Formats: sequence, C-alpha cells, structure tokens
Amino acid sequence: MNRPPRSLLRCAPRAPGRRRPAALLAGLALLAPTVASSLLAPSPARADNPTVSVNNLRTGWDAAEPNLGPDQVSAADFGRRWSTAIDGGVHAQPLVAGSTVVVATETNHVYGVNAADGRILWQRALGTPVPSSTDCLSPGTGITSTPVLDAASGTVYLVSRSNDGGAHFSAHALDLATGAERGGWPVPVQGAPVNSPGVPLNPATSVQRAGLLLLGGAVYFGFASDCGRNPYVGIVGGVDTNTRKVTLWSTEAGSDSQNGGVWMSGGGLMSDGDGRIFVATGNGANGGSPPTGPGNAPPAHLAESVVRLGVNADGSLVAKDFFSPTNNRDMDHADQDLGSGGPAALPDGFGTSAHPHLLVQVGKDGRIFLLDRDNLGGTGQGQGGTDNVVGMTGPYKGVWGHPGVWGGDGGYVYLVENNGVLRALKYAVDGSGTPQLTSTGTSAEGFGYASGSPVVTSNGTASGSALVWTVYSGTGPNGQNGELRVYDPVPVNGTLSMRRSFPLGTVSRFSVPATDSGRIFVGTKDGHLVAFGGAGS
Repeated sequence: MNRPPRSLLRCAPRAPGRRRPAALLAGLALLAPTVASSLLAPSPARADNPTVSVNNLRTGWDAAEPNLGPDQVSAADFGRRWSTAIDGGVHAQPLVAGSTVVVATETNHVYGVNAADGRILWQRALGTPVPSSTDCLSPGTGITSTPVLDAASGTVYLVSRSNDGGAHFSAHALDLATGAERGGWPVPVQGAPVNSPGVPLNPATSVQRAGLLLLGGAVYFGFASDCGRNPYVGIVGGVDTNTRKVTLWSTEAGSDSQNGGVWMSGGGLMSDGDGRIFVATGNGANGGSPPTGPGNAPPAHLAESVVRLGVNADGSLVAKDFFSPTNNRDMDHADQDLGSGGPAALPDGFGTSAHPHLLVQVGKDGRIFLLDRDNLGGTGQGQGGTDNVVGMTGPYKGVWGHPGVWGGDGGYVYLVENNGVLRALKYAVDGSGTPQLTSTGTSAEGFGYASGSPVVTSNGTASGSALVWTVYSGTGPNGQNGELRVYDPVPVNGTLSMRRSFPLGTVSRFSVPATDSGRIFVGTKDGHLVAFGGAGS
C-alpha cells in the first residue's frame, strides 16, 4: 500500500539552541551519524550546523528554528547583528558548533568567530593560495569547499589548495576550540585512483569545490576542473581520520582528460547511510559519458551521471549504481552538464512502498529528475530505451546548485534557477501510486547567474513556521549588491511571496547561508562574515 505524504520525522528537527531531545536521535543518526553519536553525552563541542546544507542528506532543512519564524523575521528588530572582516573571499558555507561559527576563505585562512557578537576567537593560515588566471575563483584558490565538523572529537576537517612552487592539495584537521592542527595532519592528497592506476590527481588543473562529507570515520571530497582547464577528470577522495590513509576514485577510469568533474556548484557529497555516497558528475569528453546499460553495472566512464559509491572493507571506493540521461552525449556537446547540480535525498516520509528512498537531481538543462536511491536507473533502461526514472518535470531554466526541502505542508522542494526564479515543487503521489513533483509557484523576483541554493528553517513540521532563505547574486557582474532574501514556503495563487530582503555587499558564486539558534550567517566575496537575527538572538 502506498503511503500518503506525512510529516518527515527523519528530517532532524532540533531543539532550540544547542540541546536536542533524545527522542530525535534516531532521525539524527540517519542525517549525520557522526554528529548523532556525540549527542548521547557531553562532548568538547556540539555541532549545530556541521556540514553543507545542514545534514548528510543535503536537504538544507533546519527544523529546529522556532526563533526564525515568520513573526520573528517580520519584526522591526530583525536584521543585521554584526559583520566581521576576514582575510579572503568566502565560497564555503559557514558552519556552526555551539557558540562558534567556522568560516574558511580562498586565501587559505580559517576562523572561529563568536556567534553572538562576531568577535574572532581564533584564526589560522594554511599556506599560500594558488594564483588563478580565470574569472571563476579570481585572484586565487585556497579553501573553496565547505569543511565539515566532527562534534565528538571537536575537529574541523577541510581541504586546502596551496602553492609552494606548484599546486597541491592537503587535508587538514583543526582543533575546533583553538584552530591548532591535530597531530599527524595535514595529509597530502595525492596519488592515483584505485580504478585508474598510473593516472594521478592533477592539482594544477583541478579544484576541490564540492562540500565535504564525514561518514564512517572518513572524510570524503570531490575534484573537478579549475574553471574548465584541461586536462582533468573527476575524482572522489577520502581520508581515514584515524589512519590518515588516502583513497581516490576516478569518474573516468584510465583517462586523464575525459572530464566528468565532481563540482556540483559547491553542493556536498550526499549519503543516506553507512557506505553509501552519492555524487553528480559534469560534462564528458571523447566518450566520457556512459553508453546504454543497467545501473547496477557501472561502466568505466561516468560523466553526466548520478553515481552511488560503496566503501570497501579496505576503505577504497567502488561504483555500485548510476543514472545518466539517454541524451548524455548531446548534453556533453552543449555544455548542459548534469553535475552543475548536487543530489539531495528526500527523507523517507516522501517515499512510497515501491520507492521508499528518493533523490532529486537537477542540472543545467532544467530537467528535474526524481530517482530511486536503491535503483538509480542506468542509461536507457526505461520503456523503449527511455530514462528509467521515478519521475521527471520540466525543463525549466537550468540550475547551478542543489535543492532545499520542506517536509511540512505536504512536502515541497525548492530550486533557484540560473537567471530565473525561485521555484516551488509540490510533492504528491499520482493515481498510479507513483511519487511526483509538480511546479506550483515561483517568485516574482528574478535571480541572477550563480545565486545560491535555498535553505529552509522551521519549528518542526508545524504549518506556518517555515521560511525559505536564499542569496541573490546581485546586480553587478561580480556579485555586487547581493542580498539575503527570505520567502514564505507555500505559494499563493502561483506566487512565492518574498517576506524581506537584506543587503549583503559583494557575494560569492553559489553562496549558501548557515542557520542556527535564531541566526543566519553568510560569507561574502569581499571578505566578511555577516550575521542576521533578532535583537535577542
């Protein structure tokens, strides 16, 4: 029997402030296993927003924000609380642990900042950034991806790109309380992928953009091209946090130039449980995208794909399942890569008995795919050689980012389109029992190129408690006059109403705000960490 939409108890609703009730630990374990274990007893630090898009499912849904409701945000005293100058532009989402906000910059600086008043508690420099001649990350690249926090050990994990006569990548583990490097770290990230021996990671043409994932005692990350520089291939890497052993896996086995980058506009590697890692890949070159074939037999070349990786007993990675559209070669030629979007898993309350575990994937061509995480669909495995997907809607305008999810009001998914609008898609089950997403409303306001992905705040699943937050990329060519915008979550007569907006200055591409304890935190391109909230937050 198919289940109707219901409140999503696994969305990790959090108690106000830093305390989480024990009844919610089972749900937290699904979304962020490494964090949930730390909640059973006091720990050196308690991670409140430990990873990009709130949790490992990458829903972007913070369900424990009673002080970020419509009434509070509409109040006259809600606004900018402080702005702290830091060294370097910020592409990474800020993270929150207790009363500390962690922010990393493109000049390889990392800061711990007091969440209440913006005071810098500690800072650490991690080497000279790599100069960039492109407009993507000018003037250089240092820490581009969102780090990840481990509350149990009080550790910040991150990947830096630095220059000591040549580019190289390093994985770092910093003490959350002081910023000091843990013993045995940093770890050089180098070598050849397990499935592509003899073809090592090329740090001269690669950038580490996708947000980090902490899973099963290891930190995972993805590599793509440095603004399209060749030659490159997509690579997923991992470092065991105990042994510091590095493992690498290539999206294009045996090649150094068939592309298939893992960048996802900064979205995080996604996981729905131990040993299961999902990534999306970009354009392929010279046959880099997969031919027709079943999902449970992934080929060597996996551009234009959603890929599920497994973790072997020795810590190495292996492709277990994949989906790639049947027109993937046309997408390659038209620069319509699927990997501009990061995958987001829908909590199980969205599923049915036939498809209990769903995933949303978006990309540059504007199609919105609803996939089964346990059977992604391969290539051309549907009736008559079509896509074997749970559902597809669109095409609308392309998306450079990842969805935000709201589990109340029957369930919604939100997308920010490139040079388009904020779009709301309503979840439902059709007459045949198949899950579907239907566009039910858009914002009246437009969003420019490289605007950020949405996040949702709420008080559990209570109707009338949610808001959708986005970063508008501004009116100038380089992010000038950016704004933090906040919308009501349910469209009225086809329109998502903007409740308020707040100026941010010059913003970075694909900027995602962090939320915690009644506050919103945004890092900017012009070197500031900015906090918003009510007078008592």
